[in-house]
Amino acid sequence: MSKLADLRDLVERDLDDTGNAVWATGDIDRAIERALSDYSQVNPQRAVTTKTLAADGREIDISGVSDLVRLVRVWCPYTAASPEDPPEWREWEMWGTTLAILDGDEPASGEVVRLFYHAAQEIEDLNAAAATTVPAADEAVIVAGAGAYAVLQMARSAVGQAGVSTETPEHWLSWAMGRMQDFNERLGAIRKRELRKVDKRVPVDRAGWDRGGSYRDGI
Repeated sequence: MSKLADLRDLVERDLDDTGNAVWATGDIDRAIERALSDYSQVNPQRAVTTKTLAADGREIDISGVSDLVRLVRVWCPYTAASPEDPPEWREWEMWGTTLAILDGDEPASGEVVRLFYHAAQEIEDLNAAAATTVPAADEAVIVAGAGAYAVLQMARSAVGQAGVSTETPEHWLSWAMGRMQDFNERLGAIRKRELRKVDKRVPVDRAGWDRGGSYRDGI
């Protein structure tokens, strides 16, 4: 897996700015961060954790799950030594960092709750991340998105500036929009790929698909 410095080099090479004459490394890093955020919305990490309850009650503090972006499923109670079959899936709601169990018996002290959730993807050394979680096959998408955001930032900063460059804000913006379209198309392909993992009916040649069996754009 690539580290931040590796992806930064690829973005700079893609922008033909390996000497950082146009974009500072900090600008490139912020662009990578924005592209990674977009990617995480399409293909987040799938994570699982457990929490042992310290008291009875339907309201459970899960603030300790620091990387949680979106809670997906709740299994309660969960027995690691002999997992329930079928799982004890519960109805729930989230209010801030409080998980509210809505159905069944009230969770009791000592019981274990198993949480299935989405977490943001990470790149080693970006925001002090210890490892890269983006699949190697998708790193080129992050590079493409970062390039798009870097050029878009230049289009904005060029407004009202005088200089000897022949590149106007309109030129930068046109370049940025072309790159952003490519990035979004790549994200769309990844979205369909991930949907096909859970529903093989998803066609590979259409913009989108809903779980009810009909096509739609922009999933």
